Amino acid sequence: MDAKTIISKGIELWNAHDRDGFLALCDDSVVFLDQPTGQELTGPEEFGKGFYDLWTDAYPDRELKDSVVFGDGELVCFQGRFAGTHTGTLHSPAMEIPPTGRPVDGPIVFIAEIRDGKVTRAWSYYDRLRMFGPLLG
Repeated sequence: MDAKTIISKGIELWNAHDRDGFLALCDDSVVFLDQPTGQELTGPEEFGKGFYDLWTDAYPDRELKDSVVFGDGELVCFQGRFAGTHTGTLHSPAMEIPPTGRPVDGPIVFIAEIRDGKVTRAWSYYDRLRMFGPLLG
């Protein structure tokens, strides 16, 4: 699979809530950088706990919408929207935010480096104020 196909598959697996399938797209030494928080996660298990589970636990109905995937060669990007309802505790690196029942809907950009059919490095970009502001009142 080429890089764009792999990321498109990742979006599909994310929206299907298929954790194992989503993380299987990652290389064993994947490095993920969450730019808004400065958090760096290494390896599929840490990426799973620190990113996938964080968002899934806080927003069980979460999904990526209006995704556009583009890129060339080993680098690929998607731009879209993250939408969900905050019905679980958000265990962010800075604080825990108990469920508010409030919806969030904001833009997200995800850039990935793909080698030998696996994600080896990835970066996420989103507006923290837009994503967390509604939860804080």
